[in-house]
Amino acid sequence: MEQPEPAEGWPDEPLSEAAASDLLEGDVVAVWVMDHDDGVRSVALPPGAPDDAVVDVVLETTEAFEMYSYSRGQWMDYGTQRKDDDEAPSMAGTLQSYRVLAGDSDAL
Repeated sequence: MEQPEPAEGWPDEPLSEAAASDLLEGDVVAVWVMDHDDGVRSVALPPGAPDDAVVDVVLETTEAFEMYSYSRGQWMDYGTQRKDDDEAPSMAGTLQSYRVLAGDSDAL
């Protein structure tokens, strides 16, 4: 996995669930989100964030998983893991902590 870099074209605040669902377009087949406990949310979310704020997103395409996380006031791009990369660790363990917000996935 690559070192995270600021995500280009992402907003300066966490996404609402509706905005995260809107990422289901083009070749994205599923939008995965992580539901954090209140302790993590109190640290990660700025004041005034929506109650359904999303701070961790995995966009699943037919060929890969693209990982993003909101941290310190900006979205970070954690890179892309291709589904056909036999050298990469399985995404199954990671995705067990997420739920499909929009779309259909055959990853698990």
